[in-house]
Amino acid sequence: MTSDGGQMENREKKRKEVFSKLNEDFSLPSPSKTVMEVIRLCQSETSSLNEIAEHIQTDPSLSAEIIKYANSAFLSTGIQVVSVHKATIKLGMKTVVNLALGFSLLSNNKGGTCEHFSYPLFWRTSLAEALAARELARRDKEFDPDELFVCALLAHMGNLSFATLFPEAYGRMLENQPANSPPKDLEREEFGIDSGELTVELFLNWGLPARYALAAGFHEDLGYVELGTGTTRRAAVLLFLAHTIARMCQSNKAQPLLLNTVLDTAKEYEVDIGEFSETFAAIVESWHEHGRLFEITTNECYSYMMDS
Repeated sequence: MTSDGGQMENREKKRKEVFSKLNEDFSLPSPSKTVMEVIRLCQSETSSLNEIAEHIQTDPSLSAEIIKYANSAFLSTGIQVVSVHKATIKLGMKTVVNLALGFSLLSNNKGGTCEHFSYPLFWRTSLAEALAARELARRDKEFDPDELFVCALLAHMGNLSFATLFPEAYGRMLENQPANSPPKDLEREEFGIDSGELTVELFLNWGLPARYALAAGFHEDLGYVELGTGTTRRAAVLLFLAHTIARMCQSNKAQPLLLNTVLDTAKEYEVDIGEFSETFAAIVESWHEHGRLFEITTNECYSYMMDS
């Protein structure tokens, strides 16, 4: 057997180990039983909004998250909701199901045992990315903003899953990661699969559309061939922009390289980001507001009002 053949066999062995643990490990980030039942109901042609709402109401914590989101989403209209039924009517069945999935995973996975994985940083970045994606989707009008919110919120679940499934090995990898070594290369070497590929598998397992699975898994590599040239690639571009903006939110110092990446990518793919300084300020304001709503600590970040 050639050296390349041996490496491929070893990688496949590691990959199988990951999927084996995915199927067996009950600590894996996964939706609650309530959410899984809600997803099942949504896939049934005979289910109603009332049935969806009634099942969500069996989970008080999830009910509160849905109502808070509905009120924040409709704040500008002055319409406030006080029940899951009204929130479901306002948001629509598909949106509520997707949000239930996102909030279920968020609320159950805010901490863990992987020593060198920053759970607070993971969630505040994911929240910023979700809100940036929602804002970009509102402008782009090709995607449902709430669907892209959930897609972005969960776009890095592969990383969280590695931290959950292999806390010691993943922690060592993060601790010893060379500055010039792409993390996905190290993940493939250690686990036979990278976090993007794992995210795709999780999305498909949760019943999310394939276009969102691929966009979430590979949005950090817009040259990835399987993104194609249609809506999947467009979603990936919006997620890439949202991810870059989310990274900008994490620093109180100017990030000119990230800013130029956003401006150049938006120009290349003809994405309307408006006046960037104003768009960024709106995303940050929403980030702080939603951080308070969902108990995710946010931070002060650099203002780009004079830079764009």
